[in-house]
Amino acid sequence: MKLVSLSENIRKTVLTAEKIIGKNLSLPILSNILLETEKGQLKILATNLEIGIVCFTRAKIEKEGKIAVPGRVLGSYLSTLSDGLRVNIEDKNKTLYLTSESGQVAIKGFDTKDFPIIPRPQSEHLFEVDGYILQKMMSKILVCSAISETRQELTGVYFGLKEKELVFAATDSFRLAEVCLKLGKDDIAADYPKFISKNPAIIVPSKTLQEVIKNIDNENSRVKVYIGENQIFFEVDSILFVSRLIDGKYPEYRQVIPRDFSSSVFVNRENLSKAVRTASIFSDSKSREVKFHIKESGNKMVIKSQSVETGESIIKIPCQAKIKKETVISFNNRYLTDALNSLSSEMIYIGFNDNFGPVIFREVQKEKELDKNHFHIIMPIRS
Repeated sequence: MKLVSLSENIRKTVLTAEKIIGKNLSLPILSNILLETEKGQLKILATNLEIGIVCFTRAKIEKEGKIAVPGRVLGSYLSTLSDGLRVNIEDKNKTLYLTSESGQVAIKGFDTKDFPIIPRPQSEHLFEVDGYILQKMMSKILVCSAISETRQELTGVYFGLKEKELVFAATDSFRLAEVCLKLGKDDIAADYPKFISKNPAIIVPSKTLQEVIKNIDNENSRVKVYIGENQIFFEVDSILFVSRLIDGKYPEYRQVIPRDFSSSVFVNRENLSKAVRTASIFSDSKSREVKFHIKESGNKMVIKSQSVETGESIIKIPCQAKIKKETVISFNNRYLTDALNSLSSEMIYIGFNDNFGPVIFREVQKEKELDKNHFHIIMPIRS
């Protein structure tokens, strides 16, 4: 293999691929990335066996070939190079030589036959969406997916595939978030209706989605989605991600959501966020408890917290509340912060029925109209 590439082009591509690799002592080849020429471009591949990535970058190809090299070593070296340098890249005897005005390095490579095969889509994409919108929506719900793999399905995001919309949801059983994305005629492929008639829902690993949205940095990006046998592919500009789908049945989460909420509070999001941040400083380090105290007068709410270590916090903020009786609800402060960070409207709505049932948070549009495309639910602490 012999080629020439600009330092910023190959650096960006290598660093993108390098983020996928992990430490795998039993399979050292997984700490490598594969450099391969294809159709006049340099193709760079990496995988940790759960997520695979294929990236392309512009290069002047003088000789075809491929080599596997340690991703961290190559990425670290390229990070030292200034932009605008012409980097000559050549492999000889399983060693990769990189030469530029700043000098030359030689990186020992590995036999490419040991590198895992990263599959490619076998059919056309099923649908595509605006990259920035997908990024914004995933950022609202990914915090709710579970970290523990005790229930593997909860470590993923539910994709409800409907005729005219996509429904995304995540839960760790303590909180739940859902967003809906409308699909236009130009967003779906001819095979989409047939596919969803047999596959109305899938579960996509949260880690995969985190990697996908990290790489959406172009305001005009479109994300094409391909779904194969137990696999899903996301194509973003010149990057292709492949991931397994999570096998299992996602919980019927809508069954636990009350149809109506008897009590409601409208409050300024920024005021509440500041009060929660302050209360978090004084919350107990183990329970992380922050209390919402809402009185029947309905024009103020009190945010309270206390701990033996730090002391006590009592903050009053204005609100518009309609409640049956004086209510105190206890929350985990991290869950509250995540919920409030997922909302962006000036005013937000909080709905509940009692001290211990699900509490819903929604954005408020004009004239107290609630955003129907997104909600965030937290289960209170039973104290």
